[in-house]
Amino acid sequence: MSKIKTLDEILAEMNNPTSAKNLAPKTFTHTPATPQSSLVAQDNTKAITSTTPIKAVNNLNPKHADNHQLTQLLSDVKKEPIYQNNKAVNRLRWLAFYYLSNRELSTKQLRQKLLDKDQDPKMVEALLVEFAKKGYQSDERCACMLVREGVRRGRGKKHIAHSIKKAGITLAYSIDEMIAKAGVDVLDDTILHTDDQTEQVAVSWLKLAVEARCKKYGNHLPKDQKDKARQLRFLQYRGFDNGVCFDALKYTLDTLDEID
Repeated sequence: MSKIKTLDEILAEMNNPTSAKNLAPKTFTHTPATPQSSLVAQDNTKAITSTTPIKAVNNLNPKHADNHQLTQLLSDVKKEPIYQNNKAVNRLRWLAFYYLSNRELSTKQLRQKLLDKDQDPKMVEALLVEFAKKGYQSDERCACMLVREGVRRGRGKKHIAHSIKKAGITLAYSIDEMIAKAGVDVLDDTILHTDDQTEQVAVSWLKLAVEARCKKYGNHLPKDQKDKARQLRFLQYRGFDNGVCFDALKYTLDTLDEID
């Protein structure tokens, strides 16, 4: 049998300020721990048996019971990583603003540029949502830019549509409607005309094809079949429709006024 402890000693170990003088006389007998009992308290009228050491302590000190319950609740809380690296966030935002300051980018293009710089994918997605919501980045503005850029570089409707699709943008309008919305402005105004049905400024793809061909091969008609085939392939590569390509071989810059 181990040494018998007094009630004051036990209460002191449990940080309980209650003195043994305020309690009825009790004797505590410490017996070897078993799965069912570890501490037995006996007095003159009643014997108290605790099934576990924790319950015995909780019965004597409610503060320990509250701490135990809090520990159990906290142990059930799902642990998730929280990003607190301000340096990483600042670099991510700096990169995004840097890329957007150079040219309009689609969501797909901006995402790829940031991921190529080894930025955290979750942080990138959150930033893309924020930038789109605040208007820092816009797929529609990017599509308008691609339309204006394509027309000024003498590209056909197919080429422009392909560049928009490659940027990961789904158009809510046709190419011609996007051109009107984009406000295409070409210096010499030779390729612009007013659509009688919509009364909107649109692009004459035939005039644009003639200008592109004459700029590449000179302001004259093809001399032979070989020259004609070469210029035809060039126009097709530029993204013009086949009908436009064949008709563009019939005009020069001097005869553009004959095009309705």
